[in-house]
Amino acid sequence: MGQVPVVVDGMTGTGKSTLVNHLAEKLNLEVMPEEFRDPYDLLNKYSQDSKWCYPMQLNFLMTRFIQYTVASDKENYILDRSIFSDPVYAKLYYEMDHLSETEYNNYLTFYDTLMETIKEPKCMIILTCSFDEVMNRIHERGREDELRLGKDYWWALHKAYTEHVENIIKNRNESNSKILEIDTENLNLDRLDEELEVVVNSANKVL
Repeated sequence: MGQVPVVVDGMTGTGKSTLVNHLAEKLNLEVMPEEFRDPYDLLNKYSQDSKWCYPMQLNFLMTRFIQYTVASDKENYILDRSIFSDPVYAKLYYEMDHLSETEYNNYLTFYDTLMETIKEPKCMIILTCSFDEVMNRIHERGREDELRLGKDYWWALHKAYTEHVENIIKNRNESNSKILEIDTENLNLDRLDEELEVVVNSANKVL
């Protein structure tokens, strides 16, 4: 199996899609957007009954694993989110009591087993942004499926992602990936070439 060149990660509202498309052009990579496969309508079932949380999360985990495996084989993709942040959601749902302790532990065992079969990306770019700005962006784009989740959900997810990012940064010296962090709070979209010059140069060194 090969190695994915770049993964861009961050919670909803941090600007992943915008930056992925810009970085793909600058780094001469092909975009592989986050894939959403839900043939059994598990997300909708979960929205009505939390008992569907476990199969839903396993389905998303496998979808991300398959996507990452395909991207590893091609070695010319930049990914919009990946399997590496999947545990953020599992932990969140466990803390919300939507996953039992047994289900959560089974998920972690399965996740760890899958991770043994893949390589870390050459470069992982993590996007961060304040909670207030994330909420502003979510309201601005006005997607019904995001809005109906409510502020409490987004606050819990922002907290979970913050902990996830802090852990990655803390252990960056033990990672096989080049870890880069971008605060997108005040990023000027009209001057992305200038704003992201350092990131592009750093990524190019490991590609």
